[in-house]
Amino acid sequence: MKLYIIRHGQTDWNRARRLQGRTDIPLNEWGRLVAELTREGLKDVAFDVAFTSPLIRAKETAELILKDRNIPIVEDERIIEVNFGAYEGESFQLDNENLQNFFSKPEAYYPVDGSESMESILERTRDFLSELSQNPKYQ
Repeated sequence: MKLYIIRHGQTDWNRARRLQGRTDIPLNEWGRLVAELTREGLKDVAFDVAFTSPLIRAKETAELILKDRNIPIVEDERIIEVNFGAYEGESFQLDNENLQNFFSKPEAYYPVDGSESMESILERTRDFLSELSQNPKYQ
């Protein structure tokens, strides 16, 4: 099995350095253009299936990359973006030590006001990858 992991294209919140997490923000024009360029770069790669988060930015990125190809796109909640709770919509500021820890020292990060724990993130993504790797049709 060969697995390609592609991040969604840019959104207006990415550009403004706002933390979006599970807030369902669509791609902006630059994000769409980069997805189309990625499609061109991957045109000779044979994909059997694509998995995507249910968020519109992830689905649209997958759809643009796989446009005109008969490749199923399957949504899976386990690969959705991290839930940042109260931090969502806020400007990403490096002076927020806890938020900085999420990206640089995850073992020191602690969830706040509805955000997701590191253990939860690891559990759901581990479950997804384990199921994928053990499924005979993807071998």
